[in-house]
Amino acid sequence: MGSITLRKVSKSFGATQVIPPLDLEINDGEFVVFVGPSGCGKSTLLRLIAGLEDVSSGMIEIDGADATLTPPAKRGLAMVFQSYALYPHMSVRRNIAFPLKMAGVDAKVAEEKVTAAASVLNLTDYLERKPGQLSGGQRQRVAI
Repeated sequence: MGSITLRKVSKSFGATQVIPPLDLEINDGEFVVFVGPSGCGKSTLLRLIAGLEDVSSGMIEIDGADATLTPPAKRGLAMVFQSYALYPHMSVRRNIAFPLKMAGVDAKVAEEKVTAAASVLNLTDYLERKPGQLSGGQRQRVAI
């Protein structure tokens, strides 16, 4: 993926500041999750990084290059939205593996990636369950 650096990035809607100046560094290969209560700015921060919202001030760097004004399609990033789409007829394992299969990833490599992702996301015990058998938080982690 590459590295992402936020330098004094802030976001305001009118007079309301929703993201105060923020410095953040995400190194290549790091797995990052933003957590917090509803309305604290998690989704706004993700939208800023993805380029779906304009920053009010500051700079966003991707791989050391200023990407603050780079259109979303040219940033090489993806994000998981809070309203996630899982295939209800597929197991957790198959939901996680499906994009890899569509991308033509070798089946053995895909299974290794599914196993690793399930471990990181604490989903190993749920791999054979269907989405309807999961909590909302578990479904969000499958979507990740």
